[in-house]
Amino acid sequence: MLPRRSRGQPAGGRLIRFWWRAFAVAAVVYVGYIVWQGGAWRSAEPFAAGQCMAVDSPPGPADIAMLPDGSGAIISSQDRREPGSRGHLVFYDLTNRPGRFTQLSVPDAMAFHPAGISLYRAEDGRLFLQVINRRSEGNNTVEIFTLDGDRSTGFSLHHRGSVASTLFVHPAGIVAAGPESFYLTNDRGSGPRWMHMVENLLQLSRSTVIYHDGRGARVAAGDISFANGIALSSDGGTLLVGSTLWRMLLVYTRDPGTGTLFRAGSLALPGGVDKIHRDEQGAFWLTVLPNAFATIGHMINPDKQAPSMALRITTTGGGGTAVTEAYGNPGDEISAASSAAQHNNRLLIGAGFGNRIIDCAVDPAKLKPVN
Repeated sequence: MLPRRSRGQPAGGRLIRFWWRAFAVAAVVYVGYIVWQGGAWRSAEPFAAGQCMAVDSPPGPADIAMLPDGSGAIISSQDRREPGSRGHLVFYDLTNRPGRFTQLSVPDAMAFHPAGISLYRAEDGRLFLQVINRRSEGNNTVEIFTLDGDRSTGFSLHHRGSVASTLFVHPAGIVAAGPESFYLTNDRGSGPRWMHMVENLLQLSRSTVIYHDGRGARVAAGDISFANGIALSSDGGTLLVGSTLWRMLLVYTRDPGTGTLFRAGSLALPGGVDKIHRDEQGAFWLTVLPNAFATIGHMINPDKQAPSMALRITTTGGGGTAVTEAYGNPGDEISAASSAAQHNNRLLIGAGFGNRIIDCAVDPAKLKPVN
């Protein structure tokens, strides 16, 4: 007797349909997660803990380093809407509000496209400025200068040399650990530009922290998604790294003798972290980007606005952390702020795709807690 033929679909067909439906559901869930994580509907309320003014600046003031005496700041400038244009380092005088910009001289023969910068004060008082220089695709260096002179006589830069390594894949942030030693972040892994897009879409953890001890470079930390800003504590025992896609600070304990890092914790924040700086009292100042989609839109089209916030992070009794807001804007005054640096209650905020800085006289009593 012949077996009866099933009236339903073959088992193989039902299984294929099941997996296609599972894949579709997973794709919808993942897209929803990316939209939520990127803050598609988030913005920033207008807020200032003090008096702030917008000051026209050289194009693309992406990063800021305050001088230890508070007389001024060094600003990294690059017109990122004209990638082939030459970048600059400028001095901003803090003795007045608004201050005055003075361009600092960089060797003419040098292809100069500055990104993150960091200032180091040596025991003998000399000031060393370390600058990420994206000379060309796949050719990144760190330029080391001494900063000579003072505000009354005028500042000048003396180029001491360039540091290169194949580990400088696409450097974003830098923090000096000595006159010629530093940590820097790669915001992407190696590979072509399309691979970076895949990294961002899938939030792959291919970013690294590189340590250069003055003699050679090595990978000090990895497994990070879009590492960006970076800063050291005043005692050199703690390193902070901002993850833009994870919207958090990663905390590492550091061996000052060897430069070795150990992951110690993390701190969630209300936006993607950009540059980080430490002030004279040991507090950390940083910018966060609440809406990644608006940020990308502003990078493509300057007429599109993107919100940003400037935050202060301090330690509290018992090892706790306090996060307060010093400035927030939905994008009409400054869009996609990339750096915030403070000295003696004078706060400067820059934006890598803008042409202005925000100059604030901060009232510490008006800082707003961030939940």
